[in-house]
Amino acid sequence: MKRFSFVGRLRDGWNAWRAADPAQARRLAAVGRFFAAMLVLTLAARGVAGASMPRVTVGQAAGGSITRSATAAGTIGARQGAPMTVPEGLLVTGTLAAVGQTLHAGDPVAAFDSAGLAQALAEQQAQVRQLEVACAQQQKGENADGFALQQAQEQLDRAYAEVHETWQEGQADVEKARAAVDEARRRYNDLNGQSAATPESAEAERQQELAAAEAELEAAEAALEQAQKTADANNEAAANAAQSQEDARNSAAHSYARAAEDAADATAASQAQAGVTAAQLNAARIRLEALQALADNGGVLAAPRDGILTQLDLTPGQDSTPVAGLLAEAGAPRMLEFALDEEAAKLAAVGTQVTVNQNGRSVQAAIAALTPREDGGMDATLPLQAGDWAEGGATVELKLNAGQYAQCLPATAIQQDENGTFVYLVEQRSTLLGQQNVLVRLGVTVLAQGDGMAAVAESLTGPVVTGADKPLAAGDWVRVDA
Repeated sequence: MKRFSFVGRLRDGWNAWRAADPAQARRLAAVGRFFAAMLVLTLAARGVAGASMPRVTVGQAAGGSITRSATAAGTIGARQGAPMTVPEGLLVTGTLAAVGQTLHAGDPVAAFDSAGLAQALAEQQAQVRQLEVACAQQQKGENADGFALQQAQEQLDRAYAEVHETWQEGQADVEKARAAVDEARRRYNDLNGQSAATPESAEAERQQELAAAEAELEAAEAALEQAQKTADANNEAAANAAQSQEDARNSAAHSYARAAEDAADATAASQAQAGVTAAQLNAARIRLEALQALADNGGVLAAPRDGILTQLDLTPGQDSTPVAGLLAEAGAPRMLEFALDEEAAKLAAVGTQVTVNQNGRSVQAAIAALTPREDGGMDATLPLQAGDWAEGGATVELKLNAGQYAQCLPATAIQQDENGTFVYLVEQRSTLLGQQNVLVRLGVTVLAQGDGMAAVAESLTGPVVTGADKPLAAGDWVRVDA
């Protein structure tokens, strides 16, 4: 009600001023038309500028892992047998089989220190539990806390209610004071309208009552004026308090929106990391199963199948390696050999999973051994399960983990010229045509790159250009695609 009354007073004031000074009103209207024309011209200029701007896509740098896919040519051939795997790092106390010996599944091959095995088993159980918790947390993601925004909204609602209540109370006080004025005026008018009384004593008494009524009227009018001032002051104070609460609510809403964006980014990075953690968890469980099986067998490694022991790589008094030896099976076993270049060799390790392709067949396998070469590369070997493998060429696909980095972004964001490697950041700046997206060049150091992603040493904040439909340069105005 107060708002409508205020608008009505503004409209009445404007009409009165326009009637009082029509020439000034016409000049003000002309000024308004001028600014409207300027606004149309500005919008037209912005439209022309926007049509010629490069269109870019942007992304945000975030923590993650860099993987590098590689392909190698391999050769499949018969070898001396398939590896017998054993948990790495266990102290060998004795060998119970000799090279060339025919073994049956379950026959003892080597014995390990029981105390060291028990400790390794306990540590592996703890690691599996830790990875399970980490994987669950990473898959769950994060959510923004909206409690502060909820509190701010509740306080704003209360402030609005207080504004309305204050206005009602003020109006009630004013109406009460106005009623008192009306009553005092009525009494005064009644006395003032009476004829002079006789005798003189009666007239003196009437005049005395008239003076008292006049004083009462003046007091009532003063009380009305004070009630109106008090109501206006209280209304203004309540409105200011409500405005403060509205500002606080808006600030809380902005903070919540930023927190929601950060939570979404953190969730995306966390869920991406969850894939890596899941792979680590799977490997940890496999090692735990191997340790548990060894402990259940009294710390003795047993032959996993029938065959002939063609190689034994366990030495009493030394720690075990991942491959205990080679056990030739019936038929012709197959081994795959392939070469890794220097870059791939830095990332590969025994146990790295690869995909082997030959004649339309594709299987997963793990690298069993790596042999360094003089050129910095490595020769890798891995066993292939029995099957229709043909001796000869095969293709090997690897996906190598280059590590975890704090600042990862699409590789398309990385630019290079004669002055070095850089990225373009998008900043909003004020121009004659309003707020514009402006490109800022920032030199970066690439730490790792692969599979469409790159990691940089610098801390990047704000949008980073990942693609554009036109050549770009620092200082360009651009349009950001949603």
